[in-house]
Amino acid sequence: MLHECIIFLIDDLTEIESTFEAAKKGREFNFVIDIQPFTERIDAHLTELMQYEETITALRLMNPLKLELLVSHIRELSVSCFFDRTSKKMFIDQFKAARHDLHYIERQTK
Repeated sequence: MLHECIIFLIDDLTEIESTFEAAKKGREFNFVIDIQPFTERIDAHLTELMQYEETITALRLMNPLKLELLVSHIRELSVSCFFDRTSKKMFIDQFKAARHDLHYIERQTK
C-alpha cells in the first residue's frame, strides 16, 4: 500500500537525520555492518515506492521529474548521512525537500 510505503520512508528520513547528527559528532560507521544494510533497506523502500509511480505523478504537485528527484535525494541522503565531511547545507536542503515531498504524498494518499 502506498501510504504504508510513505510512512516507512518518513521513518527512514528520521533515521537518516539522527545518523547524520551522530556522524557530525564524530561517530564512525562500519560499511558492512552499518552502511550497506541501511542503504539496501532504503533502496527496497524506494523500489516499492516506484511501483506507485503513476499514482504519485498524478498528484497535483508531483510529476515524473519531481518523483525522480525525490528518489535521488533519498538515495544520496542514505549514504551521505554516514560521513562527517558531508556538507551540512547540502544535506539539510536535500533532507527538507525529501521530507516535504513525502509529507505531501502522505497527506494526499490517506
